[in-house]
Amino acid sequence: MGNELDSPEDVARLVRGMVAGMHKYSAVAPIRFPDPGGAFPGDILLRPPPVVVDANVLRNDIRRACRTGQRTVLITAANAGLLRLFCAEHVYQEVVEHSGDWTADGQVSREAFLRRWLLEYLPLIRVVPVGEGHLAWLGPAELARIRHLAQPGQDPDDVPSAVLALLLEAFFLSEDVKPLRAVYGHVDLSGHREWVSILKAGGDAGQIGKTFTLAVNITALAGHGLASGARRIAAATSPWVLVAVGAGAAWWYLSRPASTRQRVASVAESILTGVLGAAIAYQEVQDQFTSAAPKTPAWATLAADLPPAALLGRACLHTLARSSRCHRSAAELTADLPYLGVAQGEAKVRQILRDAGPFTEVWRGRWQAGHAAPALLRYLTMRSPGRELASRSGARPHGRGTPEGARVAVQRATAARRGR
Repeated sequence: MGNELDSPEDVARLVRGMVAGMHKYSAVAPIRFPDPGGAFPGDILLRPPPVVVDANVLRNDIRRACRTGQRTVLITAANAGLLRLFCAEHVYQEVVEHSGDWTADGQVSREAFLRRWLLEYLPLIRVVPVGEGHLAWLGPAELARIRHLAQPGQDPDDVPSAVLALLLEAFFLSEDVKPLRAVYGHVDLSGHREWVSILKAGGDAGQIGKTFTLAVNITALAGHGLASGARRIAAATSPWVLVAVGAGAAWWYLSRPASTRQRVASVAESILTGVLGAAIAYQEVQDQFTSAAPKTPAWATLAADLPPAALLGRACLHTLARSSRCHRSAAELTADLPYLGVAQGEAKVRQILRDAGPFTEVWRGRWQAGHAAPALLRYLTMRSPGRELASRSGARPHGRGTPEGARVAVQRATAARRGR
């Protein structure tokens, strides 16, 4: 290789630079909306790690995006499929209800706040209902911390968000210390305040993993094609033809001048160095992001502490939240589950999906973790057919997809909820 890429470490630096360029494109890519039925798009090349967001983080993030006119790291990474955003149902309601108070200082208009909330944030956030019954899905130590959070004088309103972060084993984005303690326990939280850097690390890891997966898939496909061709040749002629071809290739290599063999070896070395460099870059950012997730009990430990149905429900939610295809059938989810040591057949999984609450049947027999926000679904039904859903930062859709339409959609959803 040249002098600039003599080691895997040099390649790692190059990879990090390339990833930064990819993020610049992602920052202006069209927002990926769920379909009108509420099914979120999948991420075929990656299993995005979950991130649970609290209302205070969303408030500040939306205000920042409105002031700068640019998407934040949170939305850029989620829209690229590098992270997957979740929130408890009360968080979605709180953002709508307090949007007037949060924009009362005049720095950001309520209209701009709600428009960005509807057109950039809600399309990427899965809303998950978390109820009292889901406390049974927690381990003893987790439950003790949540019970403490629920006490008067603590922060009982944030119990659903804390429970969701624990069940998903997700990076919890909150600026309140009490729910953070409920999720992470008595650990040093000073590094948690640097959550933008942590999200950047998660986005970098996702982008490198996505690119590497694509390269592996292409290579595997090419190898499969060569193998299939070889089998057809052998079937049409004789296996000895392939032996002769292999012997001929070996003879060709050995009969080449030393300089040619050296170039072949140099190419192989360059490929290996590149793979090692990408692995180094990936591991650095992956370790940084993984360390931000709460430390939850192992499945074997939970199996000893939880009833079988609670254990299976938690495993279904944990697995489905990370599924690359986003929505799965009961049979597919059953195949994806870790070994739990309890009954976890397809019929049991299907019953959990139907009865547990955090799951939504977006198509017949297809389930996803959480659901699309009611205001977003209302907006999608109000839109004129054929219009592009995705909008770039600062873009103002026309027709029934106007900011006024966005405001009306949010208000109607809020009014409908209050009327129940």
